[in-house]
Parts: sequence; C-alpha cells; structure tokens
Amino acid sequence: MSTLDDLPPYRRAKLLWDYAHFGIYGIEDMIREQAGEPCPLPGVPVPASPRVAILGSDGRRHLMSDGQLVCSERASKQGWEHSQHCSWRETHQEPAEDTRGTYQWIESRWLVQLVDEGVPPDSVPVEQRCGGGSYGGFHYWPPPPAKTSVVRRLRAALVNALGPECHLCHALPGAMVDHDYATGLVRGLLCKFCNRVVEECPHVDGCPRADYMTDPPAAHLALRYPPYLWWKPKESTRQQKIALLGFDPLAQWRPS
Repeated sequence: MSTLDDLPPYRRAKLLWDYAHFGIYGIEDMIREQAGEPCPLPGVPVPASPRVAILGSDGRRHLMSDGQLVCSERASKQGWEHSQHCSWRETHQEPAEDTRGTYQWIESRWLVQLVDEGVPPDSVPVEQRCGGGSYGGFHYWPPPPAKTSVVRRLRAALVNALGPECHLCHALPGAMVDHDYATGLVRGLLCKFCNRVVEECPHVDGCPRADYMTDPPAAHLALRYPPYLWWKPKESTRQQKIALLGFDPLAQWRPS
C-alpha cells in the first residue's frame, strides 16, 4: 500500500502543503483510505463533436453540445428553458457594525428559440455569451486571452500540438497552462477545475490525475513556464502552514 514517502518529492511536499490542516498522520490516513479509488474528473461528458455557439431569440449566444444546450434546463415546444439566479447581501447599518446583513436573491426565467446554425465558441465576445442556468461552476466557454504574451504563446503551442480541450479530463476548454513547479516544465493545458485540484491527488499511480503528472502530455514539447510567473503564497499563509507542520514543505522550491 502506498504511503506519503512513495510520492515524488515535489508531489509529497505539495500534498503536505494542501492538507497541512490534517497533519502528517492525517495525510497518511487519507492516502490509505483513498487507495484504489481514483480521483474524480469534473463529471462533464466528453463531447462527441465540437461545441458550437448558437444565436438565441434573447440576443445571446448559447453553447450547443451533442444536441443539448449547456445553459438550458430542458427543451419544450416553446423553446429552451433558461434560468439565472442573482444573490446579494444587504446591510442595514454601517458595514463595520453589521457584518451579516440580509440575504436577498432574485431569479429570472425565460424561453429561448434558436436562430442560426452556430459559430465556433471562441469567436463569440464575452458580452454575447449566455451565462445562465446549467453552466454551474464549470467553465464551458473558451477562456479569454492570457494577460501576458509568454503565456499566450505557451497556450497557443499547447493547442496546436494537443488540442484546445483540457488535456486531463478532455471535457472542458483548456484555460490554464499547467507546469511542474519542481522543474518548470509545462505539463499541459487544463480546465479551471482540473487545474485547481490536480495536485491534491494522493495516488502514486492508477488515477487519471496521477498518470497525468507522472507522464505529462506536453512533456515532449519541452516548454518552460517563466519563473517570475510562478505561484507565490502570502507570507501569512506560509506561516500558517509552518505552524501546522513545523516546517515549510515547499521551501526548497520557492523562487529566490
């Protein structure tokens, strides 16, 4: 049975960082408990054909995936049913005195008739994209251009070589250039969900996330992520981890 020491050094250190609140023994227990149970992928079906953005009677573009509108709850004779929920918290005193306030929300529901055959999703401006209903916490629309030119070039190279969908789950658009902090080498293009959770994997092998990190799809491209853009935690967060573990598990990989 795998243990914390069976993981590669950086993966072991990252797991200690992410689950420092469990303590070392708690992390060991987690590894044992999850043995033989691969980490889940987003749960979004891999599309059989490329998604298209179809103009609706509401003036917005809606994503169609294998005959289903991603943003719609269901289709009826009158059109595709949509809903969008908006919530906020109202304070009745000065914010410093009223930290709870009153929770308020509204929901809008409407029907959409489809108007055209559709266009590639990445050709649709953000303001024309439907964001209602069933999109949920996933990012089905292609990402906006990266803020820095070097990341834009890396993303373009990954798309040209391996395609625009997430190189781990293959179900959602690749949005984030993922790299190994131990080497700086780019591993692939991940959707926002996979990018957030991939290094939380406690498995040595036999899991899609572990296999992705062990044998990165972009390894043959030998692309490097610039060190000045590497993730850096807040000093207060680092001190919290040290207080929990007694040391900073990622100290040796901190950019100087």
